[in-house]
Amino acid sequence: MSKKLLVVIILICLISFFFSYFKKTEAPPCINTDEAAVTYNAYSILKTGRDEYGKLLPLRFQSFGDFKMPLQFYLSIPAVVMFGLSDFSVRLTNSLIALVFPLAVYFLAFELFSKKRIALLASFLSATSFGILMLSRQQHEGYTAGLLITLTSLFFLKILKKQSTKNCLLFFLVLFLSLFTYHSSRIFAFFFLSYGIIYFLIKKIKARNFFLIFIIVLSLFFVTDIIYSPTRIKNLLFFNNIGLGLTVSELRGEGGTRLLYNKATISAFNLTYEYLKYFSPQFLAIDGDENVKFGFKNLPPLTPVVYIFIFIGLYFLFKKKEKERFFILMLFLVAPFGASLSWAGSSLTRSYFILIPAIIISAYGFYNFIRSLHPRFKTLILLSLILLQFIFLFYSWDFYFNHYSKRAIVIRAWQCGNKEMAEYVEKNYSRFDHFYITKQNGQPYIFLLFYLKYPPQKYQAQANLSTSDKYGFGQVEHFDKFNFNFKQPKDLEEKAVTIGFPEDFSSSYATNIKEIKIGTEKMFWIYENP
Repeated sequence: MSKKLLVVIILICLISFFFSYFKKTEAPPCINTDEAAVTYNAYSILKTGRDEYGKLLPLRFQSFGDFKMPLQFYLSIPAVVMFGLSDFSVRLTNSLIALVFPLAVYFLAFELFSKKRIALLASFLSATSFGILMLSRQQHEGYTAGLLITLTSLFFLKILKKQSTKNCLLFFLVLFLSLFTYHSSRIFAFFFLSYGIIYFLIKKIKARNFFLIFIIVLSLFFVTDIIYSPTRIKNLLFFNNIGLGLTVSELRGEGGTRLLYNKATISAFNLTYEYLKYFSPQFLAIDGDENVKFGFKNLPPLTPVVYIFIFIGLYFLFKKKEKERFFILMLFLVAPFGASLSWAGSSLTRSYFILIPAIIISAYGFYNFIRSLHPRFKTLILLSLILLQFIFLFYSWDFYFNHYSKRAIVIRAWQCGNKEMAEYVEKNYSRFDHFYITKQNGQPYIFLLFYLKYPPQKYQAQANLSTSDKYGFGQVEHFDKFNFNFKQPKDLEEKAVTIGFPEDFSSSYATNIKEIKIGTEKMFWIYENP
């Protein structure tokens, strides 16, 4: 790699870090439950070697009953070592990953097309993409999984070209880590296995040892599934949703026959529609994720320019009969499959990796489109496209940095106010014997553990999670002085406090409360019975 190329790549990586780090404590506006859970459990592992429930170095973290994958927890430990339990340490890990993510995209694109300019363009697009960098600005395992799947794809391509010991070791190491990062990674594991079988059969290459190790790696991973028996994935599958049965019953009640209207046929239609939705301009280039924690209306994962060049790139891929055209196309097509199985709506987090092949294909299309232009028009069209891309990027990032966090729906979705609630509790802890706190908006107990820096060993002796609900989550009902069931002020005993949302309180107590406000939004009301 030349010095000039190295300098350009370093600059691109720094751009990625900038978009990941700039105003990070302001957008998103606050720490959410999952971020607090990951970081507190990392703190618990650091202090005791056990998670919040006292499990020794677990390979699934029970957390809220969803049994989260472990890698993000362990990767968060160095940040906690350096900066303790703080808002800063929560999001530091992914910002550091943002430094190397564009480098991984560069090497994957170069491995695919052997052209530095395409690889650099793909790397730059990944370093400025709102969709890719949005997850890096929070503590979300989807971003780490995106990096690991990118690297897995890179080493898999290298194996297809040369089955060296080095390539195989790197591939299986990164694949194994990715499986313990995010649930969507298992889709790609089966994709690589299937693609490898077909490829080696067609090429008549013997790869018995490769597939033997592959099966061992998958088996080791799925043993942990059996041991921990996580139910979160099962609860998200749309054919396990009660709504599916109600839909079938309604259609039959309106005169539909069992042959045409049953769980199998309706599921097939739903799966098809949900799958295709992930390739639509509505999802990729207009609105993105339906959950405002991961997107917002007119805040798209990809710009319209990048989206259009995906299709131009696909055209050139097959026109030029690129050697790896089927591989990059299949990566693109497989990416949203897991997300399409969910009943929970359009999800960028569960389809996150779709952005990587999309950007690489778009960069390839842009490169070949510009090369195909008549010299007379090339400069004008090139500058016009660059300007359009810049305008779309500017408005996306400007809205995110300066407007997104001020919207009421965003403030509530991110569960803001819990930090201030914990600060109130810490200040008044000795004054009261009981704190009754609403749990209607998530898991308030984890914010108290996090912001009070509650000793893990002390909490482990009290930790008790209720049975999981239909969404796969349990609840912590109480610990220490804290009871997570709202009480009306008239029912409070002496030396007790009740903390809830304004709508929880009877109107007669509206003049005797303290408020926790975020901006102009009233988040919590507090009533004290001294």
